[in-house]
Amino acid sequence: MEAELTLYDYWRIVNRRKWVALLVFAVTVFSALFYTRLQPTVYRSQALIKIKPPASYSKMPGSDMMDFDPWSAVATELKVITSSEISERAAARLGLPSGAKSTAEIARSYKVERLQESNLISLSAFSGDPARAADIAAAVIEAYRDFDLEQKSLQARKTLEDISGRKNEVEDNLRALERQKQSFVERNPKTGLGAAMANQLADLEIRKKQLLEKYTPNHPDVLSVDQRIEVIEARLGEIPAQEVALARISRELRMQEELYTTLNKQHEEAKLGVSSMVSFVSVVNRPMPESVPISPNRPLNMLAGSVLGLFLAVVVVFLLENLDVSISTIEDIENFLKLPVLGIIPNILSEKHIDNWLTQVFKKERYTVDAFRSVLVVNKRYASGVIESYHTLRTNIMSNLNTKASISLVISSAGAAEGKTLTAVNFALASAHSGLKTLLIDADLRRPAINQIFGTRKDPGLSDVLAGRADWRDAVLESADFIMGGLDFDQLMRFPGIENLKILNCGTQPDNVIDILDSANWTELMEELKGEFDLIIFDAPPVLLFADSLMIAKHASDGVVLVYKAGKIARGALKRAKEQIGGVNARMLGVVLNGVRASEMGPQYGYYYSDYKNYARR
Repeated sequence: MEAELTLYDYWRIVNRRKWVALLVFAVTVFSALFYTRLQPTVYRSQALIKIKPPASYSKMPGSDMMDFDPWSAVATELKVITSSEISERAAARLGLPSGAKSTAEIARSYKVERLQESNLISLSAFSGDPARAADIAAAVIEAYRDFDLEQKSLQARKTLEDISGRKNEVEDNLRALERQKQSFVERNPKTGLGAAMANQLADLEIRKKQLLEKYTPNHPDVLSVDQRIEVIEARLGEIPAQEVALARISRELRMQEELYTTLNKQHEEAKLGVSSMVSFVSVVNRPMPESVPISPNRPLNMLAGSVLGLFLAVVVVFLLENLDVSISTIEDIENFLKLPVLGIIPNILSEKHIDNWLTQVFKKERYTVDAFRSVLVVNKRYASGVIESYHTLRTNIMSNLNTKASISLVISSAGAAEGKTLTAVNFALASAHSGLKTLLIDADLRRPAINQIFGTRKDPGLSDVLAGRADWRDAVLESADFIMGGLDFDQLMRFPGIENLKILNCGTQPDNVIDILDSANWTELMEELKGEFDLIIFDAPPVLLFADSLMIAKHASDGVVLVYKAGKIARGALKRAKEQIGGVNARMLGVVLNGVRASEMGPQYGYYYSDYKNYARR
């Protein structure tokens, strides 16, 4: 079962890809900033209006305050304010050309909402100019007030017209009845005895009508009036027909006069209502220009961009971690390969910063010669902590081989650009520094580099020795040869044990490398070399790319050390390289973890280099 990740493991994952995380974070924040700058600046102007009928409204003919519900009225008015009619009127007030385009422009420039539990409406207008926003809000309010006043005035005028029409109708009826009575009296000069009774009957009819407005027909007062009416009508029945007809005309005339008086009063009240009609809309807070824009909200956008950037950075880092099939920790390598990690070589940066960028960021496979020379352990910068890494590596190798005799090692890697040549050269220098007679052999016959690093001749070298064209004693270069090369003379002279290091370059580069390696007399050559040197180091090409390392490991080495740069290649490739080495019956000693930063090594290893440096000062 795999161990659960600790908090430090999460930090290590993020720290290992901190530049990717920073890039994602920076791009996200910059995108938020760029988006914010693209957004138009919008100012808002707010106003507060109230919907409430005036106190005089209840006294106007045709009005009914019982039917006025302020809650439903406000909901209705919200729809009215946002209607195209109001937008069109507001556009006209602002001097915009008439048409659907101007109406739509104004409609998009404002919005309304009801304040909770009140009959107040909040109106907000928006524009790129604060004064323009206030003008839009004011134009909408005025357009809405005019529209509301027109609608209320229209209702009052309609009531006035209805009352006027009814009044004229009653007036015409009244004149007709007066002419009818006058004509009847002229035709019947002796009538009139029943006039008093007729008048009394008319008064009782009017009284009954008034009582019925307040009471039911069964009310005692109404019943009493009915009885009196019946008595008078019975008496009138005894009067001649002319008297009855005259009484009937008088009664109708009296009723029309009463109705005319009532209508005339209502007509005057309606005229007064029309002249004094006011809008239900009143402004509580007038719109004012605001100096601070509401959009874009730069602080909020930057906060959102930062939070999103942090989230995306973490997501990308852990996504890359899940997609990464390489191995980054010592425990993972040992558990996966069932081999020990013999040494941990820290990440050594070149004095040439451009080379660091080219190799780390742009994945260039190899340093330039000057950059390569700047990361050798002869450099004073690495005279303490880094060289101890190679001493530890040698100690672990010797412990693994369990011998004090001379040994030969093949230092290779599964793939290219994992630092095998740098490891081989620095390992040879560190071994010479400890007093061991060391021979460094450039066995990479396809892409040699050691002769360029030390600034020495390339041939004769290993290929010439294996082909029998030269003796190894004549091909081996001593300290005097590469001291005069391209390396810093003062650094080499100050480096203890440099005289213990000998170098055998690759020699003439052949076309048939495998044939030369396979047919060479390795046994005799290795006996002679081991008789002269304590440690023989072969810098061999990558195992998965060429079979050269396998041939050398099979014939000439006591063991193979694979250099693995953390996170460089897939774990499957490393395992395949191990299987190929075992397939030729060569001994696989272990792995050197190269290019490790202290922050990536874990708390049990990361303190080593800083502690060593501090300890060495005491």
